[in-house]
Amino acid sequence: MTFKTANEIRLSTWKLPVAFLSGLLLGGVAGLIGVGGGEFRIPILIYALKLPLLTMIPVNLLVGLLTVSVSFARRFQLGLWNSDYLDISITMSIASIIGAYFGATLTEKIPRKPIKMLLAIILIAVGLKIMFEPLLQLPATLSLTLGFFEEFSLALFSGFIIGIISGMFGVAGGEFRIPILIYVFGLNVTSAGTVSLFVSIPAIASGLVKHHNMNHMNRNAVAIAITMGLGSILGALMGATCVKNIEENLLKIVLGAILVLATIRMIIKH
Repeated sequence: MTFKTANEIRLSTWKLPVAFLSGLLLGGVAGLIGVGGGEFRIPILIYALKLPLLTMIPVNLLVGLLTVSVSFARRFQLGLWNSDYLDISITMSIASIIGAYFGATLTEKIPRKPIKMLLAIILIAVGLKIMFEPLLQLPATLSLTLGFFEEFSLALFSGFIIGIISGMFGVAGGEFRIPILIYVFGLNVTSAGTVSLFVSIPAIASGLVKHHNMNHMNRNAVAIAITMGLGSILGALMGATCVKNIEENLLKIVLGAILVLATIRMIIKH
């Protein structure tokens, strides 16, 4: 199999409208169910927009950076940022920056096929998590008694590992980070989501900078990312306003199933 490079990407007339509309739709989904949407963008970027794997990753990161930055700003404006969790947030952020930079570096060292298989495993895991989450009836929080050293070590370790995933696959990592914040550190759902957005911003930026330095993007890829990002921001704001009118659990089951099926198609096709 041969792989295109960033320099071979052509900006066809239909790509920008598709990028904006898909960003709008997936942003609405993100706003409705409270995820970054990076996992759902991957099949669109690869199959609809025909981006090569190593260009899809930074494009997804750039869209994610725009989306999570606006989302965090909105939450901060609404007073949902809690400074009590600043220590955890900063520790995870520092570890995530290092992890994301390292993860982006790994994309040059690991052959494309193993990267795609690892990506498929992660997407299926996220899809199953989203799909079965409404059926498991997990407790809202789970408080563990952690000393300063344990809390610091766990924040450092989890931030680094999720940062690697972010840098390697172009996702924000919230689907992995939020459960850790809830069930390990005892944050409520709202605070966990806000802290996750805070940590996502520097982590995504770190991975994006490394991918840019490795020439995985060109101007056409940036144009696609910004167009999709603008659609995603608008969709996320619209989705957030409609959340009370949608049956969230049913939506999660359907979307999780779609993500799993789309990933299986990706495995079969390649």
